[in-house]
Amino acid sequence: MELLLNLIPFIVIPGVLGVFAYYYFGGKKVHPSEENQTPLFQEQAGGRFDGFNLTIPFVRHSIYENYVVIAYGKSHFKLNFDQVSKVEVKRHLFSKGITYHHNLNNVPFDCIVWSKKPDEVEKLLKNKGIKLVNKHNPRST
Repeated sequence: MELLLNLIPFIVIPGVLGVFAYYYFGGKKVHPSEENQTPLFQEQAGGRFDGFNLTIPFVRHSIYENYVVIAYGKSHFKLNFDQVSKVEVKRHLFSKGITYHHNLNNVPFDCIVWSKKPDEVEKLLKNKGIKLVNKHNPRST
């Protein structure tokens, strides 16, 4: 039993590092639709996907000429602008969340990105003709 307790750090630390590497480096992998394209905007962000929450820097949020890519781990979601019904910018506890409302079955229903530059994202999406709903918390500054 004592031997098992002594081995816990050698099991837990590599496990934690492995999970970190899986989400961090997996989100940086390029989706096939992104090859040979330059994003108009890209950041390492956080996100919530149907209750699964990841903090910054585990989610890659990229905006291209005609679509958005959100990636983490082995998950890559491509949202063409014509598949996005609206984008909601809302103040949450510690940051602004950008919620993509869409009509796709293969993308999480709750698709929120915790952006470090929400104002830049908001301006870019508005210029692309995306309907924006701004729900800032009146108590926030």
